[in-house]
Amino acid sequence: MSRRLNRRDALRHGAALLGGMTLAGVAPRAFAQDHIRFGGYVESQEQLKQTLATLKAYTDRHPGVEIVPEFTSFSAFTDKLATEAAGGNAPDMFSVNVDLLGEYARRGVLAPLNGYIPKPLDLSDYVDGAIKAGTLNGQLYAIPNDCIAPAITAKTAVFEETGVPLPDQMWTWEQLAETAVSISKAKGKRFWGLEDAGSNYIPCDVFLRGMGKSMFTPERQFNFTREDLAEWFAYWGRLRDAGGIPPGDVQALANGDDPALTGIISGRAAMFASLTDSFVGLQALTEDDLVLHMLPNGFKGGTLAQHHYTYAGNSTGLWTKSPHQDRIIDIIRFMHFEPAGIELYYRGSGMVPASKAGRAALADEGTDADRKIIAYIDLLQQNPAPPRYPGITGMSGMLRRANEAVAFGKMTPQQAADQFIGEAKARL
Repeated sequence: MSRRLNRRDALRHGAALLGGMTLAGVAPRAFAQDHIRFGGYVESQEQLKQTLATLKAYTDRHPGVEIVPEFTSFSAFTDKLATEAAGGNAPDMFSVNVDLLGEYARRGVLAPLNGYIPKPLDLSDYVDGAIKAGTLNGQLYAIPNDCIAPAITAKTAVFEETGVPLPDQMWTWEQLAETAVSISKAKGKRFWGLEDAGSNYIPCDVFLRGMGKSMFTPERQFNFTREDLAEWFAYWGRLRDAGGIPPGDVQALANGDDPALTGIISGRAAMFASLTDSFVGLQALTEDDLVLHMLPNGFKGGTLAQHHYTYAGNSTGLWTKSPHQDRIIDIIRFMHFEPAGIELYYRGSGMVPASKAGRAALADEGTDADRKIIAYIDLLQQNPAPPRYPGITGMSGMLRRANEAVAFGKMTPQQAADQFIGEAKARL
């Protein structure tokens, strides 16, 4: 069986297999004091493996505790959480990102955590953007598990082979298009310089920030116009017509949560706009050297400024109705602050700690891929952009439907912008 198939099986079937057992063993202990459901999403098989090992270590140390892990891909998890929360049966502890937090904190599903700070959870050396990703209206609702940032993952061998240079970090969206087209022309048919990122929310936010806008304001309102968003879809349309990104039917092969299907892994693209938390998983799927590079920081003729923010892509929150809140806080403390927990949770998982001390330890003892992520995040921390503001869930799906409509000639960029704004407004 191939390595790629193993990874797909782990992410697709992991939740179903793990949901039927506890980490204390296949059968529940008769006298367990705490029976805790932990729902969440993972970015890779490596992250799943290390998370389970960490939770197992905790239950081994606390015989009266059982943890039922319910991990799966992000899209499957959000669907499941929506159903369970609506039915009053949310997991005792569960993963959230910025947008999920914005929704579930307002609905009263997430418990406020300020009372646990700074004891027993001292977050004083955590990245500010990661803390803000778990905060709404001054109240902390989730503990950051990681620190991530927008990035382009690039395959260095393609640039060496084609002789096309990878521009400096402070480059323009026009330069990205020129670089992608040059690679496509140099490589020939069925290979493209860049994957289509028109469906990707975070690069869109960075694109808008280059215009002096953003996807949302801190108050969770749109901070762009119809014309701004139409230009986003038009940018990818022009790049598609020029051959710098795949046509719609080819790009559709990469849609989904499986990293093995991305063009940079399947051998049809040199660059992939994503987030740093996917980097270790992507590198594990290829023997080619991968590097992290900033997305463009502005447009030709304008001023270039650093528009990349660091934040928590995965945080852990508590269900307001869980009877095990103090125990859950202790589980989080073990994962984040106890040396044995930190060693298991972060080593080889692909996650980078939000704490400065944790990143320093990982840089000393982690893998080469870990060090690349840390060096990139440290670069951004020299002049971080304003944080990512809470939005709404389902953004990627809305953008994908609109972008694909343009790719298949069913909509103009202006019509795609109207469709997206209409869908998003309904959620706001």
